[in-house]
Amino acid sequence: MNVVCVFAHQDDEMRCAGTLLRLREAGHALALVCVTLGDKGLAFDTAVGYDAATEIRDREIRSVAASLGASYRCLGREDGFLADDAALRHDLITTLRELRADLVFTHWTSDYNDDHVVTAKAVTDAALFTTIASIRPDVAALERVPGIFYTHPGEGYGFEATHFVQLSSDHHAEKTRLIRLHRSQMDVMRRMRGHDYADEMAAEDRRQGGRLMVEYAEAFRPCLAERRVPWPTCLPGPLPGEEDGL
Repeated sequence: MNVVCVFAHQDDEMRCAGTLLRLREAGHALALVCVTLGDKGLAFDTAVGYDAATEIRDREIRSVAASLGASYRCLGREDGFLADDAALRHDLITTLRELRADLVFTHWTSDYNDDHVVTAKAVTDAALFTTIASIRPDVAALERVPGIFYTHPGEGYGFEATHFVQLSSDHHAEKTRLIRLHRSQMDVMRRMRGHDYADEMAAEDRRQGGRLMVEYAEAFRPCLAERRVPWPTCLPGPLPGEEDGL
């Protein structure tokens, strides 16, 4: 199975990084796609220009991709000003086809960041076009629309999880390490909130795990917006030895 993560920025994959680790363990191919350059990501450092910020964030996400054994590509849009237009949809259709996507992770359709919202909507719509051969006939159409899972955006955005992936303590530790490869964003987060994203994700994964009476879990809900999008049933199940606990 080809698993493709399509997010707005270089660190958004943290919302499903533990699940990606489990999918990698099961032998599935992983790809990370960022829609924007992340050029506004060094929010409090006016001495660092947008080009330098882009280079820093590109280096960080490539470190994550290498650790996951994933491919990486960026669609090159300006951070903070993403628009759902024909060019973006064509790029997403092409990308999903070239990666032969079977399963897609992306943002929830309501969020604090409009880049996230635009990405979620554009990915959903582009996925529906991946099987229509007359659209972008230069790239072979998919035989089936990929399944889509939306990741948890945090509280307050109308997200109610329906699917969960259990994580072991080893998965949690590796997820924490991967998140902190985005060193520039950890510094931004500590300045904003007094802790970093890895701390925030650990608390969230414990909370979701508590719903299942396990230590850690990540939360999702499938896209059911259109009948051509299949109900995704391919998330990893309980960890070995804990099948009766979920």
